[in-house]
Amino acid sequence: MEIGDLEKPVEEYKDRTKLVWAGVLCAFVAMVGAMWFMQKPRAQVSSVRARHILITYNSADAADRMRAIERVTDIRGRLLKGESFERLAREFSEDPASSRRGGDLGWAPKGSFAKAFEEYCWTAPVGELSDIIQTEYGFHLIRVDDRHRTAAEEYEAELDRKAWELEKEKEGGAAQPPAAETAQ
Repeated sequence: MEIGDLEKPVEEYKDRTKLVWAGVLCAFVAMVGAMWFMQKPRAQVSSVRARHILITYNSADAADRMRAIERVTDIRGRLLKGESFERLAREFSEDPASSRRGGDLGWAPKGSFAKAFEEYCWTAPVGELSDIIQTEYGFHLIRVDDRHRTAAEEYEAELDRKAWELEKEKEGGAAQPPAAETAQ
């Protein structure tokens, strides 16, 4: 060892834990930001999730139509007594696409179904069993599982409800609110 080597300052120990924690914090913020930006945007279309049991019939055959009415009435009675909608849909529904899934039609945008079916889906309380509904496809029993309305549609429904209330005050009372408001 030489004398000049002793005069050189010894490297000081540097505490780098602050830098490590700053890096961890930056990584965490970046991950949260990425998850927020990559999240699925809220749907801009109203949609409904429903289940149904379909009983078809030949419209040219009155006896077949009566058979279908008796069958769907019997199924509805069983549902009202507490039997499982999913099980009865698998067993009796004549819709090959949804019967395997317990009658589940999945999420469908507004306007996807036949008129009477669509009207029930958007006005019925969630979870309630329908009366027998007839469409060009046959007789349906429907249960609405969930419903999503856009903010614009909810705003329109609120305006309709307020207009109905004002009209009710002027006339001294009406029978019931607009159909769109009875849903949700």
